[in-house]
Amino acid sequence: MHQRHLENPPMRIGRWAIKIQGSYLVLLGLAILFVMTHVILSKAQVASFEAVRASYKPSDVWITDRSGRRMEMVRTSKVGRKLEWTEWSDVSASFKTLLVKVEDRRFYSHVGVDFFALARAVFGKLTGSSNRGASTISMQVTGLLKGGSLHGRRDVFEKVDQIVSAVKLDAEWTKDQILEAYVNLVSFRGELVGLRAASRGYFDKNPSGLNETEAAILVALLRSPNAAPDTVAKRACAALEYTDCSAVASLARRILVEPYRLSRSRALVPVLAKQFTEPGQNHREIHTSLDVSIQDFAINALREQLRSLHQQNVHDGAALVLETKTGRVAAYVANAGQGYSSAIQVDGIQMRRQAGSTLKPFVYATAFERRLLEPEALLDDSPADITVATGKIYHPRNYDNIFRGFVSVSEALGSSMNVPAVRAIQLVGEGPVLDTMRELGFKNLKHDEYYGPSLALGSVDVSLWELTEAYRQMGVEGPVFSAGTRESIFNILASSEYRRFTFGMDSILSLPFAAAVKTGTSKDMRDNWCIGWTPKYTVGVWVGNFNGDPMWNVSGVSGAAPIWRSLMTELHKLDHKSQKLKYHEPNVPLPKRTISRIRYPANEMLVAIDPDIPMNLQKLPIEIENPQDGHQIYLDDGSLGEAKTTTLWQLASGKHSITLKDKDGRQVDSIAIEVR
Repeated sequence: MHQRHLENPPMRIGRWAIKIQGSYLVLLGLAILFVMTHVILSKAQVASFEAVRASYKPSDVWITDRSGRRMEMVRTSKVGRKLEWTEWSDVSASFKTLLVKVEDRRFYSHVGVDFFALARAVFGKLTGSSNRGASTISMQVTGLLKGGSLHGRRDVFEKVDQIVSAVKLDAEWTKDQILEAYVNLVSFRGELVGLRAASRGYFDKNPSGLNETEAAILVALLRSPNAAPDTVAKRACAALEYTDCSAVASLARRILVEPYRLSRSRALVPVLAKQFTEPGQNHREIHTSLDVSIQDFAINALREQLRSLHQQNVHDGAALVLETKTGRVAAYVANAGQGYSSAIQVDGIQMRRQAGSTLKPFVYATAFERRLLEPEALLDDSPADITVATGKIYHPRNYDNIFRGFVSVSEALGSSMNVPAVRAIQLVGEGPVLDTMRELGFKNLKHDEYYGPSLALGSVDVSLWELTEAYRQMGVEGPVFSAGTRESIFNILASSEYRRFTFGMDSILSLPFAAAVKTGTSKDMRDNWCIGWTPKYTVGVWVGNFNGDPMWNVSGVSGAAPIWRSLMTELHKLDHKSQKLKYHEPNVPLPKRTISRIRYPANEMLVAIDPDIPMNLQKLPIEIENPQDGHQIYLDDGSLGEAKTTTLWQLASGKHSITLKDKDGRQVDSIAIEVR
C-alpha cells in the first residue's frame, strides 16, 4: 500500500498535464479556426503602408528657405509631440532587439496573431490564472491606425476585429513596415509620440544613436508610459537581464523626474510669421521666402550688437531685410532668440513703437510731391515757439541743441534737424503727410489733428514692418512718389555731405557704395531705429526693450546703425559673389563733378522773407561746388568776392542773378532767383 502511495501521484500529475496540454491544443485549434474564418468572411480593408506614412503629420515641421534649405523646426500642433518619421533602418540595433524581445518575441514567426499566446490568454481567463495578454505588435498597430490607445480596454467584438485586422495587416505589409509604423505611432510618455520624439526628448539624440540602456528604458515605457521611474527601471533591467540595476535606475530617475526637453535643431527663426511664408506647404515643411545665409547673418549681427549694448540697458532688437524691387522677405529676425532676448515670443517686427526721426523723409517727400519745397530750398533752423493748443506752446529743439540759421532742405533732412522739419510740416500740413503715410501702408493712424506739429518728429506709433516697407517704396517706381521725389530723397539720405552737421563726413552710416539711410530715436530713449535701402535691398533695424524701459546713452549711430551697416555690407558682398553689382537706376547719385558750379540756390528758385525774423538776420547761403582759384561770385552787376564753398548774402527783395566767373572773367555758371 505504501509503495502504491508513492507511485500513483506522479501518474495522476502526468494525466493532469496531458489534460492541460490537450486543452491548450483544443483552444489553439479553435482560436486558429475562429480567426481564419473571420479573416475570410471579413470585408475590412487595411490601409497601405505608403498611405499611412503619407498621412503622418508631425507636430514639429521644418522651416525651409527659398531654395529649400532647412533652417530649423517649429511646433505647429498642440496635439501630441511628434517629430519627423523614423525609418526602421535608422533605429539602433539595441532598440530593435529589445522591442521584439519584450513586446512580441514570436513577431517574425507568427501571422499577425500569436496563437499560442492567444490560447494561453483564453485558458488563463477560463481558469482565473494571471497571464499577460496576447496582443502582438501587429495587433497594436491596427489599434493605433484606428486612433485607439494601446492601454484601453476592449470588448470581445473589438478584440476580434483587432485580431482579424492584424492578420490582414501581416499579409499585406512586410514585418519591417509593421515595426516602422509602430515606432512612429506609439506613445511613450506624456505627450511624446513616436520613437524620435522620445529619443530626442529624453536623450537628445536620434533613434540611431540609442545605446542598450537607453533603448531598454524606452521599451519599458511602452508597457506603462506614466509608470514611476523605479518601475520603469525595474522593467528595463529585466529586459536586459541585469542583476545590478543601479545604473539603469539612476538614468531613469534623471530623465523621467524632470519634463522632457526637445532642443531646437537651430535657432534662426525666433518667430514664424505669415509675412515670409509661401504657398506649397506640406506636412513636413513650411516654405518661406527667407534666405538662410542672410537670416543667419542677420540674427548673429543682432545678437552681437545686443551683447555690446547690454551694459547700456538694451536687451531687445529686431531686423528685417526686404528685396527692394519685389518686397520679398529675405530675413525676418523678430527677436534675438533664446538666451539673448527678454521675451522670445514677442515679434519685434510687428510690435508698435514710437517712430522718432524716421518719419522725416515722408514729410519732405510730401512737400516735394506738392511742389512746396525742393532739396535746395532754405528752411530756418532757429528757436521756435509754436502754439499747439490754448495756453500750450511747442518748443522744438535739435538733437544737439545747436541752431544753424538758414539751412537747405537737403541738409535739414540729411542731418535730421528737428526745427526745420517742424517748419516743413507747418508748410505742408499734417493731413497730407498722414495721407502719404496711409498710402505707404501705415495702419492705425489717428485723425489729422491728433498729432500736431510733433508728427514731423515721429510721435506716431509704427512697426518695423511698416517703416521698412514704406522706405522700400521710396526705392521703386510706384503710385505714391514720382521719380523726381524718389531720386531727391535717395540722394539726400545717401550723401555724407548732407549728414555732416549731425553725423560728420565719415560716420558709421557712410558705406563704400550708394545707400540711403535714416536713423531715429524716440522720446526718452526708448526706441532706436535705422532704416535704409539700396536698389537691391531695404534693411530695417530696431533696438530697445520690449517692456518699454529707456536705454542709457544710446544714440542714432550707436544703437541700431551698426547692425544696419553690417547687414548692408554683407548683402553687398553676397550679391557680388556671382557678379559685380552695378547701380544703373536713375535714383543713384552720380560721382561728384570735378568742374565748378553753383550748387545752391537752384535756378529759378523762389526765396521767401520771413516777417517774424529781423531782416539783418535773413541771409542766403550761396554754395559753390568745387570752387577754383581766382573764381568770383557776382550778384547782379556787383561782386560778392572770391568764390568759396559758402558765401552768405543779405536778402533783398526782387529778382536777382547770381553768376560764377573764372579768373579771366568768363562765365562758368549762372542762375536766376526771386526774393519776396
